[in-house]
Amino acid sequence: MLPPAASGKNNENLISTLSTAMDKSLKTEPVLFVPDPANSLQASQLELFVGASLMNLGYTEFGRDGTWYDDEIGVLPGFLLGGTLYWPNWYASLELNAYLGDVGYRGQTQSFKSPALSGLPINSRSDANIFDTTAIAGYRFSALTLYAGVGYYFWRRNIRPTTINNSLQVAGMLEFYSWSYALLGMHVPMLSMGTSRISLDVRATRMLQANMEVNFLGYGGYDNARLNLGEDWGLRLALPWTFRSSSSNGPTITIEPWYTRWNLNRSNAVELMTKGAYTGSVVQEPQSETRNFGVSLYFRFLM
Repeated sequence: MLPPAASGKNNENLISTLSTAMDKSLKTEPVLFVPDPANSLQASQLELFVGASLMNLGYTEFGRDGTWYDDEIGVLPGFLLGGTLYWPNWYASLELNAYLGDVGYRGQTQSFKSPALSGLPINSRSDANIFDTTAIAGYRFSALTLYAGVGYYFWRRNIRPTTINNSLQVAGMLEFYSWSYALLGMHVPMLSMGTSRISLDVRATRMLQANMEVNFLGYGGYDNARLNLGEDWGLRLALPWTFRSSSSNGPTITIEPWYTRWNLNRSNAVELMTKGAYTGSVVQEPQSETRNFGVSLYFRFLM
C-alpha cells in the first residue's frame, strides 16, 4: 500500500510502498486410521499431531499497469498443531499453523510535497506474525479422499522504519491483514514403499472477505484506516511423505513439501482522518500476488 512516511531533515513527507502476504501451510493426512468396514458403528478414534515448518514467503505488489512497487521475501520458522477425529469413512480435523519471524523488505518512496523525492529505493525488514486456523471434514473413498472446510487467516505485519541517503527517514507501518475462507480439496495416494507412502494433496481456497487495518504508529496524527481487499481464489499443492512406526503405538512421521499461491485485489481508496476529521489524504492498497513454498515435519499420535 502507499502509506505516509516520516519526514527527513528536509521536512519532506515520504511514504514507502508497502506490501502484504499470506501463507498457509496446511495439511490433511486422513488415511492413518482405517476401521473395520464390517462395523459401521465402530467407535471413532482421536489423533493428535504436532510439528514444525519452514516457509519461504514471496510477496509482491504492483501498480495498475503491472509496474513493480515492492516485495517481501524471506524464510519464516513456524509450528503446527491440531487433532483429527475418525469414523469408518468420515473424519473431522482442527488445525493451527503459526509463523513468527522477520523477512526482507524492498520498496520505494513516494512524496506528497516533492515529486523529486518519490521513487527512491528502500531496503528494510518486516516483522511477521502469521496465524492460520482451519476446520475440515472429509470422506474417504477407496482410491481418494475428498474434503471441504473453512478457515481464518490473520497476519500482523510490522514494517520497520529506515533511513535512506544518510539523512531521509522513512516511517514504519503496522498493518493487520485478515480474512475468512472456504476450501475444497482432494487427497490421493500415489506411491507405497514398505512402511512409507507418498500422496498428492490438492486444495483450492476462496477468500470470503479480505480486509486490512493500517496503524500509522502516531505519524501525522492519522487515525487507523480499514481497507477492503475483496475476494479471490487460491491454490495449494503438497506431497506428504508418511512413515509408519514399527510399533503399533508409535507415532507416524510426515515430511510434507508444499506450494501455495493467491492474489489480492486492489483495495478501495480511503480518506485518512485525524481525530475523526478528514484530512484530504488518501490511502490505498495496490494489487498483489503471493507465491510461497515450504516444508513441514510433524508427528501424529493415535489416542
